[in-house]
Amino acid sequence: MNRFSTLMERYFMPVAGKMAEQRHLKAIRDGIIATMPLLIIGSIFLIIAYPPIKSWAEFMKPYAATLTIPVDATFGLIGLIAVFSIAYNLAGSYKMDALSAGVLSVAAFFVATPHTENGNIPLNLMGSEGLFIAIILALFTVEVYRFFEEKKIVIRMPDSVPPSVWRAFTALIPGAVIIFIVWGINILLNSLFDLSLHDLVATLLREPLQMIGGSLWGALIAIFLIHLLWSFGIHGISIVASVMAPIWYSLTEENVAAQKAGEELPHIIGQPFMAIWFAVGGSGMALALTILFLWRARSKHLKSLGKASIWSSFFNISEPVIFGAPVVLNPLIIIPFIIVPLVVGVITWISMSIGLVGKPYVIIPWTTPPPFSGVLTTGDLRGGALMIVNLFVSMAIYYPFFRLYDKQLLREEKHKEEPNSVITGNGSE
Repeated sequence: MNRFSTLMERYFMPVAGKMAEQRHLKAIRDGIIATMPLLIIGSIFLIIAYPPIKSWAEFMKPYAATLTIPVDATFGLIGLIAVFSIAYNLAGSYKMDALSAGVLSVAAFFVATPHTENGNIPLNLMGSEGLFIAIILALFTVEVYRFFEEKKIVIRMPDSVPPSVWRAFTALIPGAVIIFIVWGINILLNSLFDLSLHDLVATLLREPLQMIGGSLWGALIAIFLIHLLWSFGIHGISIVASVMAPIWYSLTEENVAAQKAGEELPHIIGQPFMAIWFAVGGSGMALALTILFLWRARSKHLKSLGKASIWSSFFNISEPVIFGAPVVLNPLIIIPFIIVPLVVGVITWISMSIGLVGKPYVIIPWTTPPPFSGVLTTGDLRGGALMIVNLFVSMAIYYPFFRLYDKQLLREEKHKEEPNSVITGNGSE
């Protein structure tokens, strides 16, 4: 394990650390996080329109169409919101005029969006279907804008001019170039191949990435990387989600559309699955470990940690356990910390794929406690039961590793209290 840790610290950690601080990935992550309040609001209306109890669902059926109007106004705009927010965050990291960058990126997004036969803007391309082109155009807009600023190819105004005015004129030349480039590429694609930029990005990026990210193997790789990073003290979900979140959100919106249409949900993997189901108590199914600390620990350290962190774990905050136990760089706990969420992910996926539990389609706050989160994300009461089963499975896997670590800490505590005493393997003198 020491050799493995050395190799990880020498080769893996520097790369992971750079990824965590890479400005473009951070901008994508923060930009997509900005859509979360709207998605949660839309999900609330989705739960009301399609409640998990059958009798309630029948009662709400006549009102479902009206109740889902806010769903279209929230889920249906995540691409449009993301293009502004990503450009805004990236420009801010460069100390540029973030507002102008965000506005230009929105304009570029609309230029790239094909109109319907009636000349209207298609709502579906404002949502998750437009999320990938939104990311590309946001990054492109800021980098072009930055190039013009660095080369000083901008209109300069006297110092006496109000900031709101000179900012507008500073953005004029780079903005015109950005719009012209996006418009020109779109016209070229349309005339030569009868494609739009949205079609091109969907063919080259969105559809292949959804196939990978929406598969069980893709999910397991993401889960493994999240917990491997956490094992070395790096916020795993922040790094992995900065790359994978657009895929997970787009898969979720397809489930939302299917739910509204009364069709079978097409995907198991999506944002609710990756945010909730293998993270009961936080990363690593930390609630299972916290319960063992509180219930079975004999060492003072783990017992007190269990008492201190049980409520935070109940609301899916795992940092007290990860850094307090610690899990970080602790060979005895790292092994189950990585294995447990993988096993839970497989159990959950199989249960949903064979129809024992409904597929998740509702986005909820990540602090929603179990088993309510299981019911709410799936709209299925059996989701709560599956979450409890997963918790017991997690405790069973953690238990032998926890016992070894607890005994180790107990020996160390006894030795500090009575340096000359001899402690046996079961913790007694």
